[in-house]
Amino acid sequence: MKLQHKPLMQNPMEFIHVKRMSQPYLGYNWHYHEEFELIYFLEGQGIRIVGDHISDFKKGELVLVGAWLPHLWRHDLKEAHEQDADFVVIKFRRSFDQINLFALPELSSIKRLLKRADRGLYFSQKTQDKVHELMLQIATSEGTKKLILLLEVLGVLAMEEEAVLLSSSEFIRPLEAAEEDRLQTVINYIFNNHYRNIPLEEIAELAFMTPPAFCRFFKKRTNKTFSHFLNEFRIGKSCQLLLNSEKSIKQICYEVGFNSLTNFNRTFKSFKAITPSAFRKNFKEHL
Repeated sequence: MKLQHKPLMQNPMEFIHVKRMSQPYLGYNWHYHEEFELIYFLEGQGIRIVGDHISDFKKGELVLVGAWLPHLWRHDLKEAHEQDADFVVIKFRRSFDQINLFALPELSSIKRLLKRADRGLYFSQKTQDKVHELMLQIATSEGTKKLILLLEVLGVLAMEEEAVLLSSSEFIRPLEAAEEDRLQTVINYIFNNHYRNIPLEEIAELAFMTPPAFCRFFKKRTNKTFSHFLNEFRIGKSCQLLLNSEKSIKQICYEVGFNSLTNFNRTFKSFKAITPSAFRKNFKEHL
């Protein structure tokens, strides 16, 4: 599986493309496209990668991804109690037929929002609540109504002062297809083998590179070392299990690939600034 440029399959004469989708699993290719993407999860949980940012996601997530920024939402927990992913996705362009709608003075705040979205934006619960009904309405709207609702949603997002930038400013966007294909092979291998030890020599061989060359390549393309990326992925998986299963912390530790509980607790706290037990307790207290 490769990093893909995914042109829209819908009517190319449309400025806005909207779908509400419900499916058991989603997201098997890290991809990018020329459209902005606004995605809102009504149900689902999994791993999110936006540029060089990696974390867990859950129900209620609202994220705006900028044009050409690689991203992936992977909802693939196979627990018996798990529900299908249910989400609304909106894709729209900066301009249409050489007309830049967002260049209008009245839409200057939205223009600034789209600039910030170059790194991906995660919106607060307060903003999610404000646009919930609008996102449901736009999923069933057509024509003028669809455009009006999109501008209304973007207007609300533009007022958000607590939106979190996801990808770092150092992240390098895709330039060479061959390098991105190689990186996608590595990312997929991590998805499928994170639960066990992955030696540097093994992953470098997969990429047909020497270990030193692979380390340079991976750091250049992701802005992270391989070990940091792998640990970050494992911590994201552990967050899903802490929130969505009754498994013990010790069970989760070994299931996501750590070889000791001490190492797991220390690594978890370094990424989340909280222990796994406190993370689970805080979530349950807010249910």
